[in-house]
Amino acid sequence: MVSMLAPSGADRKAVDCIESTALSVRLHKGRDAVLSAIDGAGADVASTAFQSLSWLNALFAELLPVAAAQPILVDVRTAGGSLVLMLPLVATHERGLSVLRVPSFGVSDYGGPILGPAAATSGDIWSAIKRALSSHDLIVLENMPSVIRGRANPLVAAPGTFPSEHHRNALTLPGSVDEFLRALGKKYRKEVERCGRLLAERGEPAFNRAETADDIAAAYAVLEQQQAERRHEAGGDYLLERPAYSRFYKTLLANGRTSGTAHIFTLSAGGEIGACLLGITNGGTFKLLRISTAGGDWKRISPGRLVVVEAMRYFVPRGVRRFDMGIGDYPFKQGFGIEPEPLVTLESALTAKAWPHLAMSRARRRLRDIEPLRRAVRRLKGHAPG
Repeated sequence: MVSMLAPSGADRKAVDCIESTALSVRLHKGRDAVLSAIDGAGADVASTAFQSLSWLNALFAELLPVAAAQPILVDVRTAGGSLVLMLPLVATHERGLSVLRVPSFGVSDYGGPILGPAAATSGDIWSAIKRALSSHDLIVLENMPSVIRGRANPLVAAPGTFPSEHHRNALTLPGSVDEFLRALGKKYRKEVERCGRLLAERGEPAFNRAETADDIAAAYAVLEQQQAERRHEAGGDYLLERPAYSRFYKTLLANGRTSGTAHIFTLSAGGEIGACLLGITNGGTFKLLRISTAGGDWKRISPGRLVVVEAMRYFVPRGVRRFDMGIGDYPFKQGFGIEPEPLVTLESALTAKAWPHLAMSRARRRLRDIEPLRRAVRRLKGHAPG
């Protein structure tokens, strides 16, 4: 794969391909070069859903044009050419610094590398990456899992890592959905059954995965409307209502329709949709992205919980047993017996220009970790009683 960074001569070699006795690092710059390199990585790779090719394709198509950012892919291989990892990044300019971040734009829950078959056996990966990125000032990799599809993430051991504010909410169903519900206890199982009866009282219940382009568009329109109504009740600006973000999810669904990587479900009764669920599959995991519910007397049915349960019934027979509900601490997630999984953020200076930023960042984290101060901030935000 051709790299597209340095102008010429010795500078070009220093930036484009950093070689040592153990590792070779190549940088791919620009949307097409990044996507092409990931596409050519082969099947034996592991990533979160947010570093998958289908996700990045839609992200770069719809959200990259409205952001002042440039895609860069760090491609690390052994001296023999085996893939160690690929690290998708975007370069931005922030307060006089050239900053490298996870391609997120507010919609990706997790950052991290795409791990190749040689990731677990390689040497000092992080030092090699930093040398290759020395033309930038700062790198920030937020919310990295320690394990990515069964493979250890070597970047969580790099200097400059610290626990993220967020955690992952995920669970695995070893058996059937009914066995899972019974394991949650009699009270929770009875509540699910009660809500199911209330749903049936509204008319014939139906749970559907939108399959055709028209059905997908109709389901997504309902999801947007329901989320907008709930958000407007709470007040404030809603990022996902902006046109570029709407286009992103529509593109994600359109691209994932034939590949089976993107899904939108509806739960209805009596011809009225009470809940919508949008998510993506990556390996044996379903990642919940957006969920919406109708208002009014639908609230007593808890349609959001029911649509998740029905999605489990849809996926488990198809070999998808892990359900990732993301980083938000919404109450309905806790009822599913989720045990939060910690995430790690890596923040590292690549040049001396970033040292003051790191000092300020560390000071803010120390303040954040002072519990009386955290309680005071929550009270000011209205998140805790005074």
